[in-house]
Amino acid sequence: MSRFSGHCVVMGVKARPSQDGKRIFRNAVLYFEEDTSTLEASISDDHEHLYKLMEANKMKPCQITVNLREFKGQRFLDVTGYQPGLAAPGTKGPEK
Repeated sequence: MSRFSGHCVVMGVKARPSQDGKRIFRNAVLYFEEDTSTLEASISDDHEHLYKLMEANKMKPCQITVNLREFKGQRFLDVTGYQPGLAAPGTKGPEK
């Protein structure tokens, strides 16, 4: 498993129940301005507080930490850290 940190904008978050109704799957859509790409990352039950924080601060610059893991040949991103309000170095802040 690898851990990465970067600057992005949380475009949105969503939660959906599992088929058996016993779990909730939470995801965040992350936008990276440097290359105009988006990625979807999961938010585990252990990090539910991050989901609520991301929902309250969506569409704002942030610093995010994700783990990259592989399961049965597929790669997944898991959000493990989130700090809202931090713009990437070298980008302009809000105009005053």
